[in-house]
Amino acid sequence: MGTPEDYDRVSSFSTSMGNSPDWTPAASAKCEMKQECVEVWRDVNMVQQRLQETAGAGPADHTSPLLAVSRAKQLQLQAQVEVLESKQPQLMSAHKKVVEAVLVNGLKESLEQLSELLPAMKAQQKELSASLELEEQLLQQRQELGRMLEGRLAEVPDAQETSADSRVKTFRRKIKRAEQFHGNLVQNLEEFLDKHFPPPQPANGRRRRRHGSGPVDKTLDADDPQWETLNKMIETLINKSLDSPHNPYIPIEPRYWPPYVETLLRCGIAQRHPEDSMRFKLAPFNL
Repeated sequence: MGTPEDYDRVSSFSTSMGNSPDWTPAASAKCEMKQECVEVWRDVNMVQQRLQETAGAGPADHTSPLLAVSRAKQLQLQAQVEVLESKQPQLMSAHKKVVEAVLVNGLKESLEQLSELLPAMKAQQKELSASLELEEQLLQQRQELGRMLEGRLAEVPDAQETSADSRVKTFRRKIKRAEQFHGNLVQNLEEFLDKHFPPPQPANGRRRRRHGSGPVDKTLDADDPQWETLNKMIETLINKSLDSPHNPYIPIEPRYWPPYVETLLRCGIAQRHPEDSMRFKLAPFNL
């Protein structure tokens, strides 16, 4: 700790410097700050002396050393509180230029710290943006997966039913849908064939010739048998191919109208037997 002689030397030095002809405002501010430091140092020494006197004046308690230590701490804290209450709040310096210089330095340090922190914040913002985009993509994928699972759950039967019963019911529903689709397809095919390929009608009366002096047209003779419809021909070919796939050929009977037979062969719907031209079968569309 300093002595009163040291404080007097500092005070006399400040006074002599203040009376010097080379005295400047900066030197004046420095001198004022030193004077304030001296006063603060003097207050600290006074508080220390009071604490020492208080600690020495207390009675010695040999029976309870912890109690003595607690009392000493209490007296020390009480002395500090009294000093703080008696001391009025002051600025760090009464000189305006000193305060301005301290504030400017503080602002510069704050700006430098913020400038160093700005790139890190930008990098962190970029990482967060990328993470946000990734999370949005994952959210969209999970939403699509959830909708798909909900659709699958809607097709699953109730949990109370056994697995065998549920499978049987599922197969029955599929078979029913297939039968409905097959019936509609057959009906549409029949309507199409009846509209665009009607069965030939025999003419009333005798045989009639073609235009000009050509041969007699036997296809429209009244004595010819009832021609088979194209729909019936295709149905016979399909049934034969399903009943006996190892021998799907059927004979070309007289009741099959030759133009319709030729139409089936030319369109690739039917094929002739490689050895017997009077037999033909349905083309294997599944191969």
